[in-house]
Amino acid sequence: MKSGIAGHIAEATLFAALLVAGLLGSQANAQEGFRWKFALAYEVHWGQATLPSGDYLLSFEHITMRMPAALVIRDAKSLQVVAYELAGNRDDSTEGASALLITTRGKRQVVESLRIAELGETFVYERPVQRDGSKQAHQARAVPLIAANR
Repeated sequence: MKSGIAGHIAEATLFAALLVAGLLGSQANAQEGFRWKFALAYEVHWGQATLPSGDYLLSFEHITMRMPAALVIRDAKSLQVVAYELAGNRDDSTEGASALLITTRGKRQVVESLRIAELGETFVYERPVQRDGSKQAHQARAVPLIAANR
């Protein structure tokens, strides 16, 4: 009798894992169909990357089949990859058009978040905080994203 219950639990666990993988996979596939252009008028830090002023392309791509889709940032002229960014921390807040939201940290300009209206998602990279840990009132500058040919 124990083997019957264990078998049903194993089947239910496998079904749940396949369902979650299917949902995540379909979301990644939906993201991969989109490409955007943006222009930076000044140097910006995004994660570990430093992007000089210039024109860029942004898309979701699978780096390996084992990893979820990542944001790939390319130089718009040479099409060379300049940075990879994970799209992990998400907010449901999607007020406004698609844009990079850039804020100041010390003397550096950094990407705070990436809002993609077409997907209904905002990807958060730097959360504004004060020294006491509370949320900082600030004004991020929006760099518009323009849909590019697919």
